[in-house]
Amino acid sequence: MMVKHCAALLFFLSIVGAGADAWHHPLYLGNGELWRQRIPVTLRNEMDREAAGDPVSVSVGKGHGEADLAGVPVSQIRVCNARGQEMLFAVSGPTGALITRGPVPAGGTLSLPAECPARGTAKYYIYFDNPTAWDVPDFLSAAVGVRNGSVEEGTGNTPAHWDHDPQDPLHQLFWTTENPRSGKRCLKTVVSEGAEPTWIATRQRGIHLVGGAKYVMRAWVKAQNVRGFAGWYIHVGNSQNPMILSPMLRGGEGTYDWREVTAEFTAPEEANRATLGTVLRGTGTAWFDDVTLECAEKPRLLARASKPERLSLRRIGASAKWFDENPRDDITWSHRVPIRVRNFSGDARDAHLVYVDLSGLMARLRGKMRPEAIRVTDGDRVVAHYPLGEGLLVEAGVPAQSERTYYLYLSTDLRIQPGTTAGYDALLESPRNLARNASFEKGTALPDEWPGGAEGERPAGTEMGLDEGGLFGKRCARLHIPHDAKLAWTGWRQDVPVKPGRTYLYAAWLKTRDIRNGSVQLHAHYRNMAGEHCESQKFAGTGPALTGTKEWTSLSGMFMMPEDIANFQLHLTMLASGTVWHDGVLLAEVTPGEVGALEARKATATTRLAVWPVNPLVKVFREDVPPPAPAPARVSAARNEKEPLQLAVRGPAALKGVRIEVTPPVHRTGARLPAPEVAVVGYVPIDHKTSYYSSNTPEWHRKYPTNAGASDGWAGMWPDPLFPRSVFDLEPNKTQPFWITVSVPQEAAPGDYTGEVRLIVGGKRIATVPFTVHVWSFTLPDEQHVAAVYDVRRGPMWTTPGKSADEERREFWKFMAERRLCPDKILPDPVIRYENGRVITDFTEYDKAAEYYFNVLKLPTSYMPSQFTLFGWGHPPAAKHGEKPYEGNYPYEGVDRRKLRPEYKRAYQACLKAYWEHVKAKGWHRKLVLYISDEPYYSRPEIIAQMQALCEMIREVDPEIPIYCSTWHHVPEWDGYLSLWGIGHYGIVKPEKIAELRQAGTRVRWTTDGQMCTDTPYCAVERLLPHYCFQYDVEAYEFWGIDWLTYDPYQFGWHRYIHQSGEPGQATWVRYPNGDGYLAYPGGLIGVEGPVTSVRLEQAREGVEDYEYLYLLRELVGKADPAAKGVSAAKKALAEARSLVTIPSAGGRYSTKILPDPDALLAVREAVARAIEGLAR
Repeated sequence: MMVKHCAALLFFLSIVGAGADAWHHPLYLGNGELWRQRIPVTLRNEMDREAAGDPVSVSVGKGHGEADLAGVPVSQIRVCNARGQEMLFAVSGPTGALITRGPVPAGGTLSLPAECPARGTAKYYIYFDNPTAWDVPDFLSAAVGVRNGSVEEGTGNTPAHWDHDPQDPLHQLFWTTENPRSGKRCLKTVVSEGAEPTWIATRQRGIHLVGGAKYVMRAWVKAQNVRGFAGWYIHVGNSQNPMILSPMLRGGEGTYDWREVTAEFTAPEEANRATLGTVLRGTGTAWFDDVTLECAEKPRLLARASKPERLSLRRIGASAKWFDENPRDDITWSHRVPIRVRNFSGDARDAHLVYVDLSGLMARLRGKMRPEAIRVTDGDRVVAHYPLGEGLLVEAGVPAQSERTYYLYLSTDLRIQPGTTAGYDALLESPRNLARNASFEKGTALPDEWPGGAEGERPAGTEMGLDEGGLFGKRCARLHIPHDAKLAWTGWRQDVPVKPGRTYLYAAWLKTRDIRNGSVQLHAHYRNMAGEHCESQKFAGTGPALTGTKEWTSLSGMFMMPEDIANFQLHLTMLASGTVWHDGVLLAEVTPGEVGALEARKATATTRLAVWPVNPLVKVFREDVPPPAPAPARVSAARNEKEPLQLAVRGPAALKGVRIEVTPPVHRTGARLPAPEVAVVGYVPIDHKTSYYSSNTPEWHRKYPTNAGASDGWAGMWPDPLFPRSVFDLEPNKTQPFWITVSVPQEAAPGDYTGEVRLIVGGKRIATVPFTVHVWSFTLPDEQHVAAVYDVRRGPMWTTPGKSADEERREFWKFMAERRLCPDKILPDPVIRYENGRVITDFTEYDKAAEYYFNVLKLPTSYMPSQFTLFGWGHPPAAKHGEKPYEGNYPYEGVDRRKLRPEYKRAYQACLKAYWEHVKAKGWHRKLVLYISDEPYYSRPEIIAQMQALCEMIREVDPEIPIYCSTWHHVPEWDGYLSLWGIGHYGIVKPEKIAELRQAGTRVRWTTDGQMCTDTPYCAVERLLPHYCFQYDVEAYEFWGIDWLTYDPYQFGWHRYIHQSGEPGQATWVRYPNGDGYLAYPGGLIGVEGPVTSVRLEQAREGVEDYEYLYLLRELVGKADPAAKGVSAAKKALAEARSLVTIPSAGGRYSTKILPDPDALLAVREAVARAIEGLAR
């Protein structure tokens, strides 16, 4: 039974009454605490149009209309409108510098994005005074005027608020101290003699303009040997057309000293933003400085702050002593978690349902939590509760204007007897359940209250009706859709009236049989009074998605209702084939209990320091406590292998400067292994349980997840980076893990090696841990038999001062190769141009890189250059070499996608032929793959057709060119076109179909985007993907990024919402799963040279090494006499290894489900190693 819960559901509670006085809670990243003060701000719009995100500023100070925020940490500030919609904001100092950390300075300003009717007013609130709040990652980018126009502020290679364009050796940009006009800094552009003229620039975006207003832009430029011209530009427009107006401020060519350039213009009425930047169109050197943009008209959007308001809630139960059911025995609860329930109103809130999500806690305790041992207390009093899947419902009561803390106690102690609980059926039949005919007992052929049907044409052969064998009564609802039917959303629906701003629990039980071509979960639509979808939220759903055949399973979710809702429309529907039964539908209003941080029972002052080994697949948290009897510290490794030992330390007292010393392991013969590498596990914050999230709200709204996540994780601090250092500070009653990684040379003698880990403080040894390394008698090869491909994307946070892009790239390739991981492709791309019907090539730099990639690093595979990739998602093919793929104009609506323009084919094929012949001559072609498309919208006829046409175009060059596509699904229409399928490893394609593809000679890779997230308790999928490759005869897996960052990953362990278009004319804001796209951290951000590895990345290496164990054993078994000694044990070991992975599975974001016992994997690996030695003798 699975319950999804959103810990950050936004609901508004008022102190007195409703409306403008509502105190908004929770706000983003509040860590479960309240903001105790706020400042009302009144906006006045004197324009004849509405303000839609226009920035307006409030001065910081104690004067009339100013915001009294001086000294308040920026981390504690949140801004929202009267409805509680959080807004981005920006704090600036007196000089205009953006302040993102530390206190708000007196004399500064706070900028807000105004939403205000024409000639009207609006109310905003600035919340502060929450010391537990985390820093926010995003700030308002739209600004009135140029920010840092003198380019004095900034860090690294780029001034604050400016961006450098991508560069190459012939076109370079600098933030320099050379020749500034004023201050200490200026911008510089250098374009080499003979280079192609471009619009390379350093730019500033997001400058707000008022449509119809007059502006003056002033800037300065200096030139040396410029051919062409140097100067500045400004683009004036809006989101749909960013360049309605584009004045150019020309400084001219030649050599000259600082020269002012100006432009006066009137912004078009429809314009609201500008981008400006430097220009060197030609060759030579130019410097740029001191740019301003001034509006000649007085402000017509004003903001006035009021005096701060304060919230006071009486706190009850927050400091309760640790619960002890019987002080006379030694039974204790090892962990507890606070549950906060708040009542902002002036009336007491008597018994009502409070929902507590336990899914994260269950995963956090790695499935070892005993539900029978749960106790919920209100102080010393045990409160009755009853379970609901991976959650609890508690009857709670809270006095007026109070915050009551309950405590949920957890234990694995088998001696604890069950507490008092109630059942799901009692809730199902209670008046609190708003779903009608919830158990489908009413009705004849069809259930009453549940209209059945499809969106569009009902699939042929659909069967809908009642069936026997219900869970809650005699009957249930049954839906059957044939596997060969054309699918449409089909099933049962019911409109249920709900209240805006309230939170509801939606649950039902499902049973499935042979679900294919999709999956089944719970769905719902948000409907307004007109029956249309609500504006801010349209659809909802909760899983996990069910496929195949499953017995009765309960799915549940928590959903907050938008302000314009009238009905929450329940959808017991599916877009799949097979049979599904539904029963026990529940929709009930609940109050989400705010779950605080897990607390471990504190050790007494006399408790000794504990150090113990932990399976490196297991992530160690600060609240972890040592086991009663720690196991000996031991690892095993083959020759030419690395192996980590993870140790955790915990004690009752703070210890500063703990130093880790390691004695290299020694064999009985005196032989030593190399000195192990030492790393301290670091922690990164996670704001919300991981998943993919999307939003269509305006860009100035703060975006963060409000729906339930899709993982077994939780918000909090998560272990991930491995800091390459040997000193750490130990906090009292908090656990700190560290890693000792042993390297075994190829020539090492087999047997046991013993070493010692010592913890030193102030020159004194405080702990000693002996450890053993067992070296097996076999050797792992230098070149892998499976490829673990990770895209290398780089970005500004990876830039290393003084190193070229090629040097950085090679350093990173080496870092990956040392971990047996493979980059996605060779860079730099070769020069391949098509001009006047002729191909012009230069492979010089590409060949140098390929020699290093294939011959030095021994990397197993590479994609071909990106110019041969043709499309992605729902887009038409990209233009290539100046030729469009189809007649007409983009997006080629109505065009036959099977008919490519001959000119397009001719240019593409000529270039591909030149490249293919070159790599064949080098002998590299067998390791190269043409990545034709990423995640195409395979169900659309036009995408099916264009893929067929494009594959034919490639095959006409050479049928042997391997064409790869990350389809996730198997698409029968592309059989015979694609030669290498990228499919999902967790059940999207049945194992039988995978086997069929392989038997036909078709190659397969796993495509794994979104799987390797930070916030799941084990490094399971990283370790297991090579096992999936071995079990299902798949040659490789590919992951879309090893270094793709949208924030500083040490500060924020999640991603920014990015604006993304999946098809022409459609775009939305998308946030990728936490940690998705990166497993390495940039060392430069913390003063470390080179990349910083992570616990996830190291387990990816371990998985590849596991594959080599399995490959070697399979080869030995294949060559051995079936009756030979050791063959039976070897086959058993292989069978145990294969049993570790199955399809379907819950997927990588549910590590506790796909690998419920991490120790089993290490045991299997030991068995495989022993079997290898048994056959190799």
